[in-house]
Amino acid sequence: MEERQRLSDLLETYYKRAGWPVERRSDGTLRAKGLGGVTWIGLPVVAGDLEDAGFADTLRALGDERMPTGELCPLELLPDEDCADDLRALLAELRLADRGHVEVYSVAA
Repeated sequence: MEERQRLSDLLETYYKRAGWPVERRSDGTLRAKGLGGVTWIGLPVVAGDLEDAGFADTLRALGDERMPTGELCPLELLPDEDCADDLRALLAELRLADRGHVEVYSVAA
């Protein structure tokens, strides 16, 4: 839980530095309202998430969320470094990496 909280805090700081209000949701996501009303979805990812049988469905659902204007919400994933490659592989398998609105970030960045 400590690593998830650390990653979540990093995402929140990132959005707030951009001047965007951030809402933490009970599903573990952060929602930030950006310029032009764009809703950014941030999700911290730890190794245990990839072991969860329902995680792929969660990613699919988040990847399909739309703003009131109909465009897909940008989905930003911040994984623990230990599971970043596995997350990228899962996104490729789900074909979410091809859609252009799903990004995987590095803690180092």
